[in-house]
Amino acid sequence: MMERWQMETRAGDAMRGHAGAPRLAIGLALLAAATMAQAQAINPDVLRQVQGQLGAGQAPDAIDESRREGGSAGQGFGQALPQGRIDTREEQTLRRAEAEAQLARLYRPSAVERDYQQRLSEPRLRQFGYELFASTSAASGAVTGAVGDDYVLGVGDELVVQFQGATSDSRTVRVNREGSLVVASLPPVRAAGRPLGAVRRDLSAATSRTLLGTDVFVSLGTVRSASVFVGGEVERPGQYNLTALTDVAVALAQAGGVRRGGSLRRVRVVRGSGGTIEVDLYGLLGIGAPPSVRLQDGDRVIVPVLGPTVAIAGNVTRPGIYELRGTASVGALIDYAGGAVRPRGNQVAISRIGADGGEQFIRAATMATGLMAGDAVQLLAGSAGGASGRVLLRGHVDNPGARAIALVPTVRDLLGSIEDLKRDTYLPLAMLVRRDAATAARRFVPVNLGEALDGRQPVALQSEDRLFLFSRGDVEFINRTAVRRVVLGQPNLLVGCRSLDRLETLVRDSQTLRFNVVTRSAFLVERGGQTDVAATGGRLNVATRSTEAGLRSGTALAGAGAGQVQAVDEAPQQAGFDERSDAALRARREAAAEQCPLVFEEEPDLLPLLIENAVAVGGAVRRPGAYPVAGSVSAAVLASVAEGVLSGASDLSLDVSRGAGGSVVSEQVLLAERPGVLEQTLVGAGDDLRFNAAQPQFEAGAVLLAGEFNRPGLYSIRKGETLSQLTARAGGLSPQAYPYGAIFTRRSVKELEQEGLRRTSRELTTGLLSLAARQRDSTGGGVVAGQQLIQQLATVESAGRVVVEADPRVLALRSDLDTVLESGDAIVMPKRPSFVLALGDVANPGALQFVAGKTADAYLREVGGTISTADRRRIFIVLPDGTAQPLAGRGWGRGYEGVVPPGSTIIVPKNIDPLYRLEIARDITGIIGGLLTSVATVALLATR
Repeated sequence: MMERWQMETRAGDAMRGHAGAPRLAIGLALLAAATMAQAQAINPDVLRQVQGQLGAGQAPDAIDESRREGGSAGQGFGQALPQGRIDTREEQTLRRAEAEAQLARLYRPSAVERDYQQRLSEPRLRQFGYELFASTSAASGAVTGAVGDDYVLGVGDELVVQFQGATSDSRTVRVNREGSLVVASLPPVRAAGRPLGAVRRDLSAATSRTLLGTDVFVSLGTVRSASVFVGGEVERPGQYNLTALTDVAVALAQAGGVRRGGSLRRVRVVRGSGGTIEVDLYGLLGIGAPPSVRLQDGDRVIVPVLGPTVAIAGNVTRPGIYELRGTASVGALIDYAGGAVRPRGNQVAISRIGADGGEQFIRAATMATGLMAGDAVQLLAGSAGGASGRVLLRGHVDNPGARAIALVPTVRDLLGSIEDLKRDTYLPLAMLVRRDAATAARRFVPVNLGEALDGRQPVALQSEDRLFLFSRGDVEFINRTAVRRVVLGQPNLLVGCRSLDRLETLVRDSQTLRFNVVTRSAFLVERGGQTDVAATGGRLNVATRSTEAGLRSGTALAGAGAGQVQAVDEAPQQAGFDERSDAALRARREAAAEQCPLVFEEEPDLLPLLIENAVAVGGAVRRPGAYPVAGSVSAAVLASVAEGVLSGASDLSLDVSRGAGGSVVSEQVLLAERPGVLEQTLVGAGDDLRFNAAQPQFEAGAVLLAGEFNRPGLYSIRKGETLSQLTARAGGLSPQAYPYGAIFTRRSVKELEQEGLRRTSRELTTGLLSLAARQRDSTGGGVVAGQQLIQQLATVESAGRVVVEADPRVLALRSDLDTVLESGDAIVMPKRPSFVLALGDVANPGALQFVAGKTADAYLREVGGTISTADRRRIFIVLPDGTAQPLAGRGWGRGYEGVVPPGSTIIVPKNIDPLYRLEIARDITGIIGGLLTSVATVALLATR
């Protein structure tokens, strides 16, 4: 039985060993899936599942348990993380910074700090060193690492003694109350009060004498405890049980740290055996040597009241209030503060309290000048204005920074040639920020880089000039919808963009006209009672767009001419984007940080200045928009920065509008008549330049010919090309073609039909409610059924068919009937049909063979005539070209007039007058059902 159990155990172990690889593969697969699904927030359930597959997580440690319970360090600052997420290091840093900022707001300065802050006008001045205990945790009592030979043993210490050689043994012995160590057969060794190294040597000597051929190894095991009293200016005075390896800093941390009214430089350690040691804690903060005083049982740590202090502020690395220990000089205090930021040219001013209590300022002659208690030192830079003899290069360059003005007296010397610039540098304008010598105010001087670098217009530099260069992307930013909306008085959508905030402030101060150059080429609409920007160039035609659709979009289309307009909001909003949520706000701030050019964020006033100095360029150029210029530039330069004139532009003319005082001067020039006019035409800031070109000769899309054409297919068409011309290009019609039944569809007509169906459904809904009220339907079931049918009507897709004349013989005689084609048109030329349809309220709806000269009366007899619910007065015929005509006659049996061509459809509608006496459900079902049947019939004819 025992052998069988052992065999099963070994077999199970083997199976578990072979199953390790599959478990590892499964675990890695789960981990990969979790990583792909959520890269930043890891699901803890998936993580635990992976650990289980890998054999981990069977015995979770205390840290894992505390994290699952919400007590991990990553969830600090009193904030609980959402379930299913693990805190990232970046989120911890962010919360820590927020907590520190909140603590800084709640900080209450001490009396010493308030006095020095007032004297030095430095509200952030703090006492140095007290933050040491704010981040120091109390000792846990565990001892790790090696202990030096200088450690003094005492009663209660344990030593681990190991013998190797002829005698192999290991023992743990404790220093007894007599202060001795008794190890095995060795004679007792005195240990209490002696260093560990001396005791180790004595044990080695005793072993060599007593145990031949044996070596001994001694190490410190458990450290004895020490009871220490901590008092004075600490947060929690009292008796604390520590270890014999504890130093003064750990004891003070146990007591909550030193108050700001206590001294850090004269902490006293009163030994239980007698004697006092003074400890300077500044050594733990990098000032002086760190203290090496270990506490003993019965010691008392006393923190006295704060001693004499001095303060330093200004041009130093670490301003603060420092405690004196003995005498100190200005140089020593500057060393305490981490040294001067600028190593040379500093001045030292000392605020000193006199014997009468008055404050006076003196200048320190040297760094060796002595300080007195209460002195406040201000280290000042060499000059009040800062640097001189330099120029700064900023913006779109590879090597921004300072240059000595003696080496670069002009812009050309600073930048070199045009070939030395980055390829996408914007040349018509750079901005020179200069300090006015008379008023010390900033001046913005536009610079034409092209002229400055080729020597035509040299630009001299002055000390402390800053030259900003821009890229093409920076200039394109001023034509963005977000900028145009701000110019129109709309709120800034890019919340984190400082330059747009500055522009918004200027626009709010009634300076909108100063920046209207960026909105001249924009189509403006009204949304929510405010002016907004719409996109242009869409498919919706003003002439055919319904008034209702225009009102719904909020677009005033009157006076727009024959252009095409699509009122589409270009604001950066996505479907389902909730502007009220914190996530949306963060997303917008991140987008603003990525979308706002850095050069405008560095100097927010540059964006308004570029718009103010811009020229509006439009028409037949590849990138219409506003382009900033310095002074006057030629139309050829602006055409170049707009990426050139369109290659397909013909009959090009130049339309120039200049603002001259209170009037506008316009000029129109045909480029073909005046060669070189682009180079000769000069424009400046605020002007409008348009390159006018004739309309393109071809439509944007193709036309489809299908059916009985000799060469069917897709055809690109010219502007104004007619149906007869395209038919001739397609080789004419085949002998089987039936032009009378040609099906011509157009996209714009389809859109209008869809809008008509939606309007009809709304009207039917209103009628349904009125009918329901008249019939007093208490159940409401009929209303619901009718509403469902109306909804089906609203979703019916129309064909967009247009009734046209497609017979080439007729079009040759009647050119006024020849249809002008548009892109997206489709013409289906059917074969000559041999049947006539009879549909509606007839006994046997269906298709009948066409017989020349046969009347509608005869066709209706062949399908069994009309039924009792038919409306005989409204019978009509749908002809093959899509037109409909009522049939003559007043009733059945009186005879019907009119010719019935092949492919026609005779429709007998339902008489709805008797339905008012029926229940509402049957009323609505019958009405809408008949209407849907008619719509489906027409759609069938249109797509045949």
